Amino acid sequence: MNRTKSKYIKHRIEEERQRLGLLAKQYGLQDMRVLKQSMELDRLINQYNEVKYEYMRRKEPIA
Repeated sequence: MNRTKSKYIKHRIEEERQRLGLLAKQYGLQDMRVLKQSMELDRLINQYNEVKYEYMRRKEPIA
């Protein structure tokens, strides 16, 4: 796994998670802003998992 890329994504995930919490407190869980932020957080988590999966796939033995 590209350490720099994974660290960056992890950092972004944490930032977006905190933002989601603030939005949820401010507007409630049913607000469209909260839903959009949740979707952004999901996108980042999926991106992180893709990077991690690619790394794991390259480590598998060839034979």
